[in-house]
Amino acid sequence: MGMQNKPTVLVSEPLNERSLEYLRQHAELIVCEAHQAAEHVGKADGLVVRTYTQVDAKLLPKAGRLKVVGRAGVALENIDVPACKARGIEVVHTPGANTLAVVDYIIGAIVLMNRRYWPIARPLGEKEFHAERKQMFGRFLSGLTLGIVGAGRIGSRVGRAAAGLGMNVIYNDIKDIALDYPARAADKPTLHAQSDIITIHVPLTNLTRKFINAQTIGQFKKGVQFINAARGPCVDYAALAGAIKNGQVSAAFIDCHDPEPPPADYPMYGLGQNVVLTPHVAARVPQAMDNMCDVVYDVIAVLEGRQPQFPALPEAYGEDA
Repeated sequence: MGMQNKPTVLVSEPLNERSLEYLRQHAELIVCEAHQAAEHVGKADGLVVRTYTQVDAKLLPKAGRLKVVGRAGVALENIDVPACKARGIEVVHTPGANTLAVVDYIIGAIVLMNRRYWPIARPLGEKEFHAERKQMFGRFLSGLTLGIVGAGRIGSRVGRAAAGLGMNVIYNDIKDIALDYPARAADKPTLHAQSDIITIHVPLTNLTRKFINAQTIGQFKKGVQFINAARGPCVDYAALAGAIKNGQVSAAFIDCHDPEPPPADYPMYGLGQNVVLTPHVAARVPQAMDNMCDVVYDVIAVLEGRQPQFPALPEAYGEDA
């Protein structure tokens, strides 16, 4: 493609310099902030977004030249993929970019909920040292049952790691998935009733929005621990907070919130040391962030008439996900 025919790519959220340089080599580049995307999208053949640019019914009518939208990340809820496809706009993303980062986060959460460690922050006398040493907390992970809702790229890897720690793994997925390590498929009520720890790994769709709610939590084994590093709106946090207060849920590790940032009256605040809240950081390992930026290769592929490696598939955004 000659210089005079270079397409224009709009980048509305931060990318690493390597990816920006690749775009500069293959396209005319416009860089702006998410809230400015509507001002520039009419000049763009390609659009690269992350989390906060909404590619929807407000933006798309202004995007007369747009041929491809690249999401530097996994989830696609900020992109109306069917509307894009109806306009002939390809959508690409990086579905495997953060898998290992999130798996590490989940395993770390499981360990922290079950084996607490208090670091020595000051000199301790002999009596105090031994008194602290005699504190006992936690339980073996081996023999506990981990319930995984969503056994895709991340959920299946979490299960493999948990099985390696001697945990019993049960899982539920909308697809018929066979895992190649000791694990058992189960329907959701069975998974809820038998799991000592439940972790969810599903995309946000009409089926999964608030699918962890008062009814489903009522099916949980009493004292279950709960982890969400998937998507905040998948959980009714008022219901979860109530279950923590009445002891139905004994501990929780929550990375994804609804909304973000959580407001001052967020029901998950102030629930004690057994509830750990983190600011949506499970995927934020430098290598994972760089992997997400690699979406630019598929954006240019589409603009040059080549097949992208990671087009958006229905299970990533559709109601059957």
